[in-house]
Amino acid sequence: MEPVYKWEPITDVYKAQAAESVGLETIEAESQQKLREIHEAVKKENVWVEKKAPIGIRVFTWYLFCRVGCYVLLLSILAVFPQSSASTWLVGSLGHFLPGEDARQEAARQNEEMQRDAALQGIQYPVEGGDSDSQAQKAQEARELVMVYLLISAVFTGVVGFMWWNHSWKVRWVAMFYSGAFVAKAAIGYFAGVASGVGSNIDPGEMPVLMASIALNGFIFCYLAFYPDVKEWFEGQH
Repeated sequence: MEPVYKWEPITDVYKAQAAESVGLETIEAESQQKLREIHEAVKKENVWVEKKAPIGIRVFTWYLFCRVGCYVLLLSILAVFPQSSASTWLVGSLGHFLPGEDARQEAARQNEEMQRDAALQGIQYPVEGGDSDSQAQKAQEARELVMVYLLISAVFTGVVGFMWWNHSWKVRWVAMFYSGAFVAKAAIGYFAGVASGVGSNIDPGEMPVLMASIALNGFIFCYLAFYPDVKEWFEGQH
């Protein structure tokens, strides 16, 4: 006669498999719970990352990026419309910022004086760049110099703006050093001149601009050095 519980061993196998499956699900659930706890702990420790940058940092960063856009726009005008009145005006206006422009203007002034002196003495002085070809070549060279100036300015400003946006602690210290050194230099020069009795030797018309520059650079230094959350914003990721 066959045993009544002949299927019991097989049933025990199913029970063992079910228990093993439940155990695996429990382990997996515990693992997921631990991962969630770890993620929550990381978020709590790095909660400052989710905060927005201080208002001054955001304003200055967007200012730099807007300057890059302006440089690119002006460069495009000079490249696409080289003979337009806008290009001529840009070359004349931005040419004063080019390196060596003061020396070129001084040479041109001396050349004009020599021409006047020669004319008073009845001597024919050779005029440089009198023909139209030479004038056109000089205008082309001036336009190319302005384009190079705009390109370099756009690249440099873009790099600095990216450093501000990317929390680079180096750009913070460079800005603090520059603004602090400007204020210190202006203050030392002014008080040294007053103390020596010579005076500041500053033109009265330039005094308002100088004082505004000192106030602005002093504000930048104090903001970057002491404003809440600025240090954490730059140094928290490093």
